[in-house]
Amino acid sequence: MTPVSVQYLCIGHCCHDRLGTQNILGGTASYSALVACRLGFRAGVFTSVGDDFGFFDVFEKNAVRWWNKPAPQTTVFENIYQQGHRTQYLHQRALDLFADDVPPECLAAPVVLFCPIAGEVDFSVLQAFPAALKGATIQGWLRQWDARGKVSPKAMDWSPLAAADVVIMSDADIQGFESAIPVIAAAVEVLVMTQGANGAQVFFNQQILHFPAYPVIEVDATGAGDVFATAFLLKYAATRDVALAAGFAHCAASFVVEGLGVENMASVEQIEKRWSDYQNTV
Repeated sequence: MTPVSVQYLCIGHCCHDRLGTQNILGGTASYSALVACRLGFRAGVFTSVGDDFGFFDVFEKNAVRWWNKPAPQTTVFENIYQQGHRTQYLHQRALDLFADDVPPECLAAPVVLFCPIAGEVDFSVLQAFPAALKGATIQGWLRQWDARGKVSPKAMDWSPLAAADVVIMSDADIQGFESAIPVIAAAVEVLVMTQGANGAQVFFNQQILHFPAYPVIEVDATGAGDVFATAFLLKYAATRDVALAAGFAHCAASFVVEGLGVENMASVEQIEKRWSDYQNTV
């Protein structure tokens, strides 16, 4: 029997986030695919991990289709916090992903999110999906690391982003490179810059639109950006309406901020109820 094709494909490293002596599942591709499944879509991941990857069962349990470019080791990040300041380290890195690596059965995906975390997605991959709605989160292209693995920001060549339709980033991602915002906005159909509790700015059709966040008491914002990006891209793919997409994305992310976590995200019905309230009050 022919496998059912995916409706939403994530391309980037699934990784281990080191927490003390334990590893937890990390990577935008991981969370975005799980969120898409939670929203009722057939999701898939094209990634590169090693045999040491510890979370194959999570994707199997959630019926996420999986394509892997086998690597000697899985990407590993560690965040160390001291006096409120975060220092990030890249301890291991899997392989780069190129257009020629993309499995043929992935090429028909109608919505694709390119979501590097360590510069692993080559820009040639964006050219491999001419018929898809293509979204990109840029954080991973803005990272460099030294010989010890210590991560720091770096500039990138913005011009290849023109191959994407929707670019989603946070104000923290672009900090220090704010002069690139109008360049990116002019190159793509939609540019979204999230601003945490302050909502999101959407650059669309030569306008700058602001959409406030859904008001909640923040417990832990970890993963909220991945949820927002996924929900925005899928709703925009369905409606081509940035206002509907932004509101829906804010409402989806609001449950994560309240402390539910990405893997235990609210149901579609709960999100749509909150979304209805959002549209009536904003």
